[in-house]
Amino acid sequence: VKPKRQMSASLNVGDGQTYGIAMPIALTFPSRVTDKASVEKALSVETTPKTEGSWAWLNGDTSVHWRPKEYFKPGTQVKVNAKIYGVKIGDGVYGKQDVSASFAIGRSQIVKGNTTQHTMQVIRDGQQIADYPVSYGLDSDPGRVTNSGVHVVMSKHATYSMSNPQYNYTDVNVPWAVRISNNGEFIHGLAASVWAQGKKNISHGCLNLSPARAK
Repeated sequence: VKPKRQMSASLNVGDGQTYGIAMPIALTFPSRVTDKASVEKALSVETTPKTEGSWAWLNGDTSVHWRPKEYFKPGTQVKVNAKIYGVKIGDGVYGKQDVSASFAIGRSQIVKGNTTQHTMQVIRDGQQIADYPVSYGLDSDPGRVTNSGVHVVMSKHATYSMSNPQYNYTDVNVPWAVRISNNGEFIHGLAASVWAQGKKNISHGCLNLSPARAK
């Protein structure tokens, strides 16, 4: 086979690293994959203990994610293999090289938020270690309401600059920000909304805590 071109892919996990119990595995390509079935056949996830999960395509078919059906058990060992070298990706494009990673799952830490009670609990290894008052997104505005469902921690920052021109604010620096979605939802500190935390939802979708609690 003489490929029109070859395409590499990258994993979001690395050898010897430790991740949380909700960690998704993401294999990302630089452009759209048209022969998704061919690529999926080249992918495998081995877990000890055995963990049920499945693949799904996201981001315009440029990224395929594997997620566990339930949370990983703490201490699970995971090996992901993407044997895509020579695999047809579509329209004369073939995989350039295989990629793989072996990693571990760490402690159980789950954050549970309740937008109607304006609270957020931190549950570590099955024990509740914190119960914080929170202000969530303004419920009456679809552009500001906090989305329900399972979120996954994506990054964390000692300070983060927030901008939302639609709601007339730019470069607002907030402390102790934890990203939980790609549509602008964070858990972060905000001294200006302490008066509402635990009482009412006034944010633009984020979970507002006092700076000390956010830290």
